Amino acid sequence: MIDRLLSQVRRFRRRTAGWSVREDQTFHDELFGSASHDAFDPSFPGYVTIRRFADLAAERLGDARRVLDLGCGPGEITCELARRFPAVEFIGVDHSAVAIERAAARAKACSLANLRFATADLTAYGPDAGVDLVMMFDAFHHVIDPAAFVARISAYADRVFLIEPAGDALGRWRRALDFDWLPCELDKIRARIEHAVGAAVAGAAPGGAAAGEAGRAIENRYPEADYRRFFAGFTLEITGTVAGFDVYPPAPYYASAWRARLMNVAYDAIAEIDRDLHRRSLDRYSKHWAIYAVRGAPAAAPTASRAPGAEAGDRPEWRVQGSYDAAYPSAAIPPELPAGQDVTVEVTIRNSSWRVWTSEGTDRPILVSHHWLDASRRAVDYDGLRTPLPRPLAPGEACVAAVRVRTPSRPGQYLLEIDLVEEGVSWFSAAGVPPLRTDVRVR
Repeated sequence: MIDRLLSQVRRFRRRTAGWSVREDQTFHDELFGSASHDAFDPSFPGYVTIRRFADLAAERLGDARRVLDLGCGPGEITCELARRFPAVEFIGVDHSAVAIERAAARAKACSLANLRFATADLTAYGPDAGVDLVMMFDAFHHVIDPAAFVARISAYADRVFLIEPAGDALGRWRRALDFDWLPCELDKIRARIEHAVGAAVAGAAPGGAAAGEAGRAIENRYPEADYRRFFAGFTLEITGTVAGFDVYPPAPYYASAWRARLMNVAYDAIAEIDRDLHRRSLDRYSKHWAIYAVRGAPAAAPTASRAPGAEAGDRPEWRVQGSYDAAYPSAAIPPELPAGQDVTVEVTIRNSSWRVWTSEGTDRPILVSHHWLDASRRAVDYDGLRTPLPRPLAPGEACVAAVRVRTPSRPGQYLLEIDLVEEGVSWFSAAGVPPLRTDVRVR
């Protein structure tokens, strides 16, 4: 009875979410159009996920000779698999023309003759001939009507492989075992090694939220029971993986020999964590599921997967000391501020890192800045005014800074975030250090 009720709740949420294919396409055009990095550079933290997702797909290729990747995006995983399996024909399809343009350029740069891409609406697309396997990587949850979609692809494929966010009974993303901190913590070690040996550090544009992304992505999350309903008549095998990072180290496109070494360590660790969790029957509590569906037999009964001993929030959290570790012990920020003006607020800043912070005499000064978010937590002004630190701040020291803040021109309720930035490298918040947050009414 409860399962049926929760299923109805999930369906109601999907029907009332107001998602549209056009908005989803606009969102992904914007997302893929902003990327210009080398996805296969071993220094790039995202390559850890590309390699690991490709590992899991490779285990399911078997004797496949024609493989279709639906929702392929800019084609990183498709290209990775095509490089590993030159005798297999791969076809990548996505509704974003921007993504397909990038994917085709990537395939050409890698000299892949066994791969082609096409722009098409996934809900209407059909290949010119049958395929041995349909793959989807973090794309199935962007489909508005999943049951109808599965019925459609079943017409030309008997095997389907998905990697999808793990869903709970309410259709939310369940992340009981989350290892997104791993590459970030390893990168702190990389930064300290390079600092100690005197290696040059390249600059990169500060990371952070964009102030007005176009479109809106379709974001469905499904529990295991929904997948078994969608794939009625298929045998399903579901295993978990902790790969698929949402959080990257600061300056994610910075490349160096030391970063490449540490990201290789991250990849090896992620693969071994997956195997260890599977041995312990804990893998279903990972943030992503690898779902393999084969037509021809009734869906197998769900396998038991015992819950972790404690949720992530109940466990002590150990962190490597990083170069961006900061604290804001106190602040004097009025609850109301006038609209469209420059004001000064007082903030205490503590350097909890291992290096000296300074605003003077360096190409990459550390400065105090701010972000404004509206009531729905969307950035309305992310790149705030800069204020120098009053003096160099040694590890363990604190200072009081008079921070210049420019208020939004439109009155309303806002969230003000006081943040530090290493100019040309990274916001401290992008390095995983929470900014100082306070609610402010702009009048």
